Amino acid sequence: MKILCKIIFLLFFCSELYAQKNEDYYQKIIDTTKNSELKLAALDSLIHNVGNQKNLTKFADRTEQYVDLAIQLERYDDAIKFAIRGFHNINAGLNQRKRALTLIEKVEQYKDKVTNSYLIGGIYQKKAGAYSATKDYLKSIENFTLAINSYQDNSKDSIHKADALQFRAHEYFDNGQFLKAIEDYRLSAKYYDLLGDKEYMNYSLGGIINVYGANGFNQKTIEEREKLIKKRIAENFSSGLYVEYYNQSLNYKKLDSLQKQEAFLLKANEAIALIKDKDLPTYHALVIKSSLISFYAKSKDIGKAKKYLEEATPYYNKIDKNASFAAEFYKAKARYLFALSKYEEALVFAKKSYKLFRKNANVNGIMNSSELLSDIYTEIGNQKLALSSFKTYSKIKDSIFSVTKTNALSYYQTLYETERQEKEISEQKASINSLAKENEAKRRLLLFGSVSVALLFFIFYLYRNKQQALKKKKMQEEYSQNLLISQEEERKRISKDLHDSLGQSLLLIKNKVALKSDAKTKELVNNAIEEMRSIARVLHPFQLEDIGISRALENLILQLDESYENTYIFGNIDDIKNILPKEKEVNVFRIVQECLSNIIKHANADSAKVNVINNKNNIVISIKDNGIGFDFSEKYNDFKSLGLKTIKERVKFLNGTLKIDSVKSQGTTFTIQFSK
Repeated sequence: MKILCKIIFLLFFCSELYAQKNEDYYQKIIDTTKNSELKLAALDSLIHNVGNQKNLTKFADRTEQYVDLAIQLERYDDAIKFAIRGFHNINAGLNQRKRALTLIEKVEQYKDKVTNSYLIGGIYQKKAGAYSATKDYLKSIENFTLAINSYQDNSKDSIHKADALQFRAHEYFDNGQFLKAIEDYRLSAKYYDLLGDKEYMNYSLGGIINVYGANGFNQKTIEEREKLIKKRIAENFSSGLYVEYYNQSLNYKKLDSLQKQEAFLLKANEAIALIKDKDLPTYHALVIKSSLISFYAKSKDIGKAKKYLEEATPYYNKIDKNASFAAEFYKAKARYLFALSKYEEALVFAKKSYKLFRKNANVNGIMNSSELLSDIYTEIGNQKLALSSFKTYSKIKDSIFSVTKTNALSYYQTLYETERQEKEISEQKASINSLAKENEAKRRLLLFGSVSVALLFFIFYLYRNKQQALKKKKMQEEYSQNLLISQEEERKRISKDLHDSLGQSLLLIKNKVALKSDAKTKELVNNAIEEMRSIARVLHPFQLEDIGISRALENLILQLDESYENTYIFGNIDDIKNILPKEKEVNVFRIVQECLSNIIKHANADSAKVNVINNKNNIVISIKDNGIGFDFSEKYNDFKSLGLKTIKERVKFLNGTLKIDSVKSQGTTFTIQFSK
């Protein structure tokens, strides 16, 4: 173990030294080069690779440098992308909200110069987040609305649209616009459901329940939360179930239903026991166990109160002692000491609780700790402070009751207004439909009244059919392209999971085998690692992102040539790096990969050659073999031959042309041409 610790320390030291050398190297380029593109690339490397979490100030400075330079070079997509990425660290990490907002507003000026809906929506979503942090609800809602309208209903944007809807619902809730909050929570839940994100769908449904609770509809809140709990259990989705149990206990507490309150607190405690420590937020466990301490201390069940105090203490030791969660523990411990008649000790923790709740502006916490202080001062005999604490408790309680009544009245008033408006709209629609029917009758009379109108209708019918056929063809093409994109995204995700999860596990096994000097097992593990990496590379060519399309194609040719001895594969690849968008680069790589795969599997060729020619206005790819050839129309109409169909769809994605010259026994040549 000592040797292993030394090795780990040495590796960590070397990695830190390497990172520092990298940082010095890239910084030297930034300070000395006059080439703006090279400087931008160096900044990119620093932002991504050099300790951005360790020194947020440097990270923020370099992000701003990158954005300014990208704007200067008219690379607006990159400028917006890096501004969005850097926003969180500047806003939350450095707590410099004005600086973060300034950065986003700078790139907002160039939103009309980009077409990527994710980037445009991201600008507004970050602005909304900045305004939300300063409680400027109206501006926050306005920007979340712009973000929602900017995102498209596609596989890439849908998750961001769902998030924006949920965030806007939170803002409506905080601003007292409860019906709009419910509407957004419901819509975001539908999006999350379609995306298969059950966790956030349940969060949205929980948001609706919180609206009912805020308006004092306690029975309705309990009923809806019970439905949500049953839904989670039925779907075997129990990761956040303890939160629902705990919130249900709070609902029953408001109704003074002690038996139900206890039952759901115990259910919450049982639920957290089933969760692994690494997946359970420490403060959640602390709050639940602190609530059990308070409950049993108030019930004079000292044994159970002591049991949960002992269970809560290790969680308390792990948290920030200035957080309001620590205040919950202090309040619970004070309640426990009070039950033991240790009033002076209880007073110390009650004061700590009150102070922390005030610091964190926790109204319910201030109210409950004030009530506890009043009880303690009464027992000690300090009637003046007891009365003062009781007045604070009563004032807050009356205020909460008043706000709840006001919210309920506002809710019903808004509901009435909405129903009235919907009724008026319904009546107007009925009137419009009635007029439309009358007009339709007159139009039919005119149409059937003359042959000329009938002829015009027939011509229009033919024209519309043609337009629908064109539209259907376009939709089919878009569907095929979206399918390819989704397929590539899924391959990328699986490849990354293989590499990051299974790969890391195999490497750990390899290291452990190496320590036991088991050469045979080590070889088996090495083979498994190589096979896993090979599968990951086939699923998604991550090298595209690391070394660019040209080098990636060269590596593909080299790997296939080395792997298949019966076929000599070579080529001549012009540099086309950074000419095409990433989506098009992936399609180019897949076309070449599919063609070479077909040659190896079906052509019986001795050799194959790949040429990529970078012309002034276009790019030409030629893949030629000396194999047995094939009949294109026969193969293309073969249901099992998906390879040619996929190649054709990818060429369409590039807006290019595909030419196939094949003669049986004389080889095949694929020629793909597309504009830059």
